[in-house]
Amino acid sequence: MSSKKDKLIAEAQRYALRGQLDKAVKAYEQVVALDPSAINQRQRLAELLVKAGRIDNARNEFEEIGKYYTTNGYYLKAIAVYKKLQVMFPGDMDITLKLAELNEKHGLAANALAEYKQVYDYHEKNGNSDAALSVLEKMHAVDQQNVGIMLKLAEAYCQAGNRDESYDIFSRLATLLQERGDSAGLGRLNSRIQQLFPEKNGFMLDVLAGQVRGDAASTLGAVGALQTMLKSTPDDRRIWELVIEAYQRLDQPERVRIAYQHCIRFFSDEVSVQKGLLECLIAEKDLQEAISLLDRYEQNFIDKDALGDLRDIYRSLELVDPINMRVILGLKRTLTALGDGEGAAALNHKIDSLQTFSDSHAAVRTTDAAAGGMQPGVPSAESDGADQELELSLGEPETVGMEPSAAEPVAFDFSEPPELEVEIEIDEDSGPFAALSPDAAVPGVAEEAWLEAVEDVFDAAAGSERSVKFGSEVEITDAQSHYDLGVAFKEMGLFDEALNEFRQAADDPLRRVACLVLQGTCLREKGALEAAETVLRDLLRGELAVEDSCSVKYELALVCEAAGKSEEAASLLAEIDVAQPGFRDVRSRLDASGNKLSLDFSDEDLRGFDL
Repeated sequence: MSSKKDKLIAEAQRYALRGQLDKAVKAYEQVVALDPSAINQRQRLAELLVKAGRIDNARNEFEEIGKYYTTNGYYLKAIAVYKKLQVMFPGDMDITLKLAELNEKHGLAANALAEYKQVYDYHEKNGNSDAALSVLEKMHAVDQQNVGIMLKLAEAYCQAGNRDESYDIFSRLATLLQERGDSAGLGRLNSRIQQLFPEKNGFMLDVLAGQVRGDAASTLGAVGALQTMLKSTPDDRRIWELVIEAYQRLDQPERVRIAYQHCIRFFSDEVSVQKGLLECLIAEKDLQEAISLLDRYEQNFIDKDALGDLRDIYRSLELVDPINMRVILGLKRTLTALGDGEGAAALNHKIDSLQTFSDSHAAVRTTDAAAGGMQPGVPSAESDGADQELELSLGEPETVGMEPSAAEPVAFDFSEPPELEVEIEIDEDSGPFAALSPDAAVPGVAEEAWLEAVEDVFDAAAGSERSVKFGSEVEITDAQSHYDLGVAFKEMGLFDEALNEFRQAADDPLRRVACLVLQGTCLREKGALEAAETVLRDLLRGELAVEDSCSVKYELALVCEAAGKSEEAASLLAEIDVAQPGFRDVRSRLDASGNKLSLDFSDEDLRGFDL
């Protein structure tokens, strides 16, 4: 027995077929009142309200449907509903913003950016700078490697007085351009930074510092840029520090040592550089070279009040050679100077034990050296001439232990071993950045010219898709999502939107035929019969599987029928019936048309006839 709901639905359908919209609407209203979760019936009610001209009431129903789909995670269906609302109310930014958020949730970045861009343009045009900035932040969250959006956001932050946020975005943008090898764009960006942040004279080093502290690939990229900078400014200590840090992070101790050997030529009296080189030699267990350099550097450690560092060096040397009298005595002197009498006294037993095994001449020299206390720069009981030589050596560039080629820092080998190289291939989406005039960011050129160029870059970037490839893996647009969204749009009667989604989904070779057929369907539904016929006939010219060929011919038959080409439509249906009997409703359509080409009876059809 039919329920009250079923009776009301049947009644509503009868009224709708007769064109009695008001009565149909009332019947559907009773249906949804009985069952608020009857989404299909609510959608039918909304569509009838639109036909009846009750737009506001229709909006309420569509919004209820959209909320239901969103709450239950049916984002594609929700997107289709809100897209319908957007068509009905194109100036309502709340609807467009909701669309953007739904596309973002479903991972449709390009669609989300396009919707966000509409909202941004609206607020920008109406002078709502705070709201526009908020939308830019949302766009950046969707695609954090979009050059145009980053550039626009950095400028917007600066104009809003958020200088720290602006500089941070500019820095990250510079890092991105550096990684992509866009030296021209990086140069223009650097010029703009100098205009906006004249106090940030180390901008590029800030960028490279962040890159050094990234992953291995990022660090390697930074080393190449640092090498270039060293060729022009080899006496910039911070560049050397970043080079050394990069090789330390890459776990390349030999390259760290070589970098220190070059660096010390320019900063021969810097304790940190001397200590770094000594630590490298100690790590390599090159005790002889380490002690030789320590004889030169010890006085500088004392003069610079770096006794703690000196103690650490001696401790490290002691671990490598625990019975080296030169090391032990140096450690004792350092501990004494630091006021660590207990630590110095603890070494006496060790010194006495070693002296027992020394010849009388060595014992005398050791006793004299120990009795002399802390003699700055005196590694052993040598003549005053040796002290003088040590003082002079501290004022000269360090060459001990260097290869002949190391005398020229600009020839420093920054090439990376093959096993560390990480292939990164990035599709160029920084191309729009080239639209910025080389002179647009140069001081003296009007600010408006630069900002207009930024706007052009932003417009281009916000409306384009981007894919980034890392090695063999490709991050591509989700073809399944675009296909499903196209189906949802088609069901809502949004044929233009559906066409756009099917075109994007057609990039997937596995879906190409299905997407082209559906494009033909959408064109037919919107009355573009000639265009639909062209798409489908072109598709038939290729090699298709039987199932695909039948699908194309079926849709082409519907197009021909709508265009008044009944005979060709019947012929196509007959071809399908022969190739794949039972395909969809082909047989019933042929029977209805009475086409003679369909009179090919099977044995089952002829059973019971006396033939």
